Amino acid sequence: MPGIIIRLATHDDAAALPAIERSAAKAFLAIKGLQWIADDAVMAAAMHQIYIDESTVWIALSGSRPIGFVTTAVEDDALHILELAVEAGLQGQGIGQRLLETAKAHAIEQGLAAMTLTTFRDLPFNEHFYRRLGYQTLQQAELPERLAAILKSEIESGLPGDRRCAMRLDL
Repeated sequence: MPGIIIRLATHDDAAALPAIERSAAKAFLAIKGLQWIADDAVMAAAMHQIYIDESTVWIALSGSRPIGFVTTAVEDDALHILELAVEAGLQGQGIGQRLLETAKAHAIEQGLAAMTLTTFRDLPFNEHFYRRLGYQTLQQAELPERLAAILKSEIESGLPGDRRCAMRLDL
């Protein structure tokens, strides 16, 4: 999508991120058994602010309007994707990919070995999207303790374990 600028998020951006995440979650309305996610809680602006302070949040802008973001954290030897969200109606236009490419360039610059995430299996805008970008789905036996703990926590929070997976992109 032309005219989109990707840059590090600033303190002033934090307030806009929950609304973008809520908008992005509307994609789950079309997924049987996962519709409830569209109305579920999102990461608070104050939590995004913590990662903004660490310079691990990038935002996509159309003009001056925030339309997408990726919030990450350095965990062990990896840049872990906590949240990737693009406003409903603008999804599928390459904005999420551009955000991830920016985060990947940062991870490489920092000398990190990988990028990691947890996501839903077999959804075109989740596991399949990341696979197209080179991420590999990890099998249970391959999971580092950190990712196994994240998946366990997600399940304890109500996400269906049989539909969750962890992924890794070696850098």
